[in-house]
Amino acid sequence: MTFKATISQTAFMLKKKESVCVFYVLFFMVIINFIGNVLYFQGKDVVEMYQPMKLLLLSYNRVNWNASNTLLLLQLYPLLVVCPAGFSLAREYQLGTRVFLVSRLGNFTYQVSKYLSAFLTTMIIFTVPFLLEIILNCLSFPLSATGDLSMLSIYDSAYRIGVNRYFMKSIYLYSPYLYAVIGTLLFGVVSGLLGAFTVAVSSVIRVKYNVFLFLPVFVTLNMSTILARGFPKDAPSVKWYDYVLLFNDELKSISFGLTGILVLVLFLIGAICVSGRKDCL
Repeated sequence: MTFKATISQTAFMLKKKESVCVFYVLFFMVIINFIGNVLYFQGKDVVEMYQPMKLLLLSYNRVNWNASNTLLLLQLYPLLVVCPAGFSLAREYQLGTRVFLVSRLGNFTYQVSKYLSAFLTTMIIFTVPFLLEIILNCLSFPLSATGDLSMLSIYDSAYRIGVNRYFMKSIYLYSPYLYAVIGTLLFGVVSGLLGAFTVAVSSVIRVKYNVFLFLPVFVTLNMSTILARGFPKDAPSVKWYDYVLLFNDELKSISFGLTGILVLVLFLIGAICVSGRKDCL
C-alpha cells in the first residue's frame, strides 16, 4: 500500500506546474552553461582542453575560470529545492483533501508515502538535467582531455593536495566520468532530503502562508555559510556547497557532511512518528 501510494503521489507531483517550472529552470541553466562552454572552447587543441566533467554546472573547479553560472545556481538552490514538493502536504491540509486520503490509507501510511514521494520528486528533478549535461559534454568535448581549470599541472603539488580533498577521491582517480555521475546522484539525494525536510516541517508546524515554508531550508543552508566565518582558515569547511559540488578542493570533514545528512534523516523519522500519531480530524 505504501509503495503504490508513493508511486502515485510521485507521478502526480512530477506533473504539477511547480515541478515542471523548476525542471525547466534547471534545464535552461544547464543548456546555457553547455552552450557557453561549446562557444568558448570550440577549436581548442585536445592537449590544451580541460577535462569535460570539470566544465559541468555542478563543478566547483569551473569557478576558477567563470563562477557566474555556478554562483547563480547556488543562490537559487535554497528556493528551487523547496518548490517541487515542499508545499504538497501544507496544501492538502488547507484544501481538506488530507482527511480523504488518510481515511483510505491510514495516517501513518499517508505520512510515510508523502515524505517518500517528496524525496523522489525532488531527487528526480534535481538529477535529470545534470545527468543530461554529462551526456552532452561527453558527446561534445574530447574524452581524453585532462586539463584542470585551476591552470595547475597534474604534477604540481598544489594540484595533488586539491585532488586529495575531493569527496570520493578514489572514484575520481578511477574515472572522472563515474565520479561525475555518482556525485550528481548524491546531489539529487541531498536535494530530495531537503524537499522532504520541508514537508516534515509543514507536518509538525502548521503555517498559514506557504511562503514561510521557504525559510527552513533557506535558513539551514545559509546558516552554514554564516558559521563558516567564525572558523579558522585552516579548519575544515562547514559550507553546505563544499559538500555537494563536484571537484571541490576545499578542506572538508566527511564526518561533518555525514552528520548533516543523518540529522536530516532523524528529523524526518521523528516528524513521521509525531505527525503519524496525530488525530487527522
